[in-house]
Amino acid sequence: MAITIGLRKHIARWQRDGLIDDATAELLRKDMDSHGSGFGLGGILAVLGAVLLGAAIISLVAANWEAMSRLVRVGLIISVLWLGYVGGAWRESLGDKRFGQALYLIAAITFGAGIALIGQMYHLSGDVSDAVLLWVAGTMVAALLLRSPVLVSASVAITGLYLFCSLDRTSGEPFSYLWLVPVLLFICAGLVWYTKGKAARHLIALLLIAYVLVVRIDLDNATVLWLAAFLGGAFFMMDAVRPGLLERITGWAEALGAYGFVTLLLALLFFQFDIASSGIDDDSIPNQVLVGFAILGCSIAGLVLSGHRNLAVRWIAYTVFSLEVLYLAFETIGTMIGTASFFLSAGVLVLLLAAFVIRMERRLQKRNPKRQVTV
Repeated sequence: MAITIGLRKHIARWQRDGLIDDATAELLRKDMDSHGSGFGLGGILAVLGAVLLGAAIISLVAANWEAMSRLVRVGLIISVLWLGYVGGAWRESLGDKRFGQALYLIAAITFGAGIALIGQMYHLSGDVSDAVLLWVAGTMVAALLLRSPVLVSASVAITGLYLFCSLDRTSGEPFSYLWLVPVLLFICAGLVWYTKGKAARHLIALLLIAYVLVVRIDLDNATVLWLAAFLGGAFFMMDAVRPGLLERITGWAEALGAYGFVTLLLALLFFQFDIASSGIDDDSIPNQVLVGFAILGCSIAGLVLSGHRNLAVRWIAYTVFSLEVLYLAFETIGTMIGTASFFLSAGVLVLLLAAFVIRMERRLQKRNPKRQVTV
């Protein structure tokens, strides 16, 4: 909403200054209205209210669980599910998508709580991850039948909960999440295409990155990092070299390039962390510096190849480059000089980094004058 208001102010200013004519200004406003997400502050508050209301219903039912008969318990859960899904569909049929999606979310939360409460009531066997898996499956079916973007996002969030619940080794198959999480995310990606739930795409990308890190830590195997670095680098290079092709295939080229870029850098940072945590020996510092140079090289490559057109890649590269320079300085120079000298060196480094960013921004601005960024 704030971005839209800001753009409207800029359009009015351009129109007033004569940079664009009245017809162009009106076309820009109509384009903003037609491509608006329709999910501004009101939609966010509606979803937040749905989450809080769902939590209130769960707390109320759980607090009075023993005082109700079994029939009342089951009937109450089914009633909330029915009101949520049917009420949401009714509101959507009237054109009220915000509260319709909020009612869907209340029903999805109630479904998960109902699984836990009914399982406790009838002493059903199974562990937490099995219950969460049933929850995500039911939410996916609801998202498919109701074509609900918010239920797709909820499915991705519950899949993340399943990932971390699966790390509990007390019961169930210990490593079933290795193949189940990618399958669930693949289904969610299909639901994103079907429901046009664009927000869920970011959740899927973030959960995939979390999945890679969890697998690396859980299995203590660097193979997944190499694979993630390769795939991340491939997506980044496709966006940098052939953005039109990637956009035609996915319709999400810049974001995929940015997520691929951050995945590549995270894998390299994890390799550096592994070297640092393996112990101090004669090869530790040189190996850290070697990986550090690879990180710096990738950061500069990101700026050169796609920083002029992909703002996310640009600022990821700036951030990682700056932090890596300071880290290498701390690991090498910082161990050999005193505190005051280190702060002096760090201050000089930060000023040099600032000069680097300013010069790079000017170069990138010349390559893409349409995007103006204030430094």
